[in-house]
Amino acid sequence: MIKRNLIKELKFEAALDELEKIVSDLDSGELSLEDSIEAYEIGTELKAHCEKQLKAAELKILKVTNKETFEFEELKKEDEK
Repeated sequence: MIKRNLIKELKFEAALDELEKIVSDLDSGELSLEDSIEAYEIGTELKAHCEKQLKAAELKILKVTNKETFEFEELKKEDEK
């Protein structure tokens, strides 16, 4: 299981893989209660990390899209003159 101090360094795909592994381990029912609690806590941190990265990617896409839309609208206005 990944250490908590390394979560912030993970790229989205690696964090998602770790999260999927934790879900699988929890679903198996083979972890002790203490290990299950620790896995759940790490899983919630991984989930938050993934959500943060997805939000950042979404904002980048919106920024590019809005910039392209703005530039297109400006070109359209110039053509209308």
